[in-house]
Amino acid sequence: MKRTLVFLGFFCIFFISLPKISAQENAEYFVKQGITAARLGYTEQAIQNFNNAIFMDPTLPEAWYNRGVLYYKIGNFNKALFDLDQAVRLNSKQATVYYQRGLIHHALSNDSIAAKDFQTALSLDNSLSDAFFNLGLIQFEHQDYEKALSNFNQVVRLDSKDARAFYHRGLCKHHLGKFFEAIADYDTALSLSPLDMEILLSRGVSKAEAGYYFTAIDDFTRVIQSNPQYAEAYFNRAMARFTLYKFAEAESDYHMAYSLDSSAEALTGRGLSRLAQHQNDAGCTDLKMAAELGYEPAKKYLLNFCKD
Repeated sequence: MKRTLVFLGFFCIFFISLPKISAQENAEYFVKQGITAARLGYTEQAIQNFNNAIFMDPTLPEAWYNRGVLYYKIGNFNKALFDLDQAVRLNSKQATVYYQRGLIHHALSNDSIAAKDFQTALSLDNSLSDAFFNLGLIQFEHQDYEKALSNFNQVVRLDSKDARAFYHRGLCKHHLGKFFEAIADYDTALSLSPLDMEILLSRGVSKAEAGYYFTAIDDFTRVIQSNPQYAEAYFNRAMARFTLYKFAEAESDYHMAYSLDSSAEALTGRGLSRLAQHQNDAGCTDLKMAAELGYEPAKKYLLNFCKD
């Protein structure tokens, strides 16, 4: 699942010093006016002000930077990248410029380039926690869990109240098989963000992997109570119940998961739960449907349990 990177801030002025005279004639004045307009939601007016600033002084990095950030905000990534390239060319020592350009490269699916920009930003300012976080997200997406873990560690070091950092660090530890450490990070994340059901679901998954099926079921049940349409919670609770030989309850949960997302995995689980209850015709029908959807495990189960 591709995750959304964290935006550092829409509009940042760096090294601007407004003149005491001829403000109306000065490019920096238009940058300030553009930032104000953008913050108030007047996008076209803001862009025009940045255009004026660039026309008056094409060497002013603030104008290119802020226009590029605004283009990024409205989803015009190619124009945003052009402007941020100009800002980097004019001022190669500003960490936030590389950071924002990294966000744009990620939006354009240039993750390797985005990662380099985040690394450059950190080489200029190693207190930029969002750069650590977003670099970790990219590494996590590409399944480089050790490197991602290292970067989430840095975010936690810089801000011990950042729930998202503890959560993503927990995800890394889970994928590295460190289930108990993952659970501890999810506990911390939940103490900071107690209403986040995604964290609670992930904690349940780690508990199940660690063999704590009953408490995992408790977590999945809480998620379902909060959001009865959460298919993944039903699916994970079904797996835990199946493992505990609670086949009727597992069947019910797989049925709910399938009714919400029509996944072949849920259909397969329902089929196996029915077979475990000696509902052979219904179970084999489910497996056949899942196999027809192209789900390979269902095909294997069908050959093993439904030979007739």
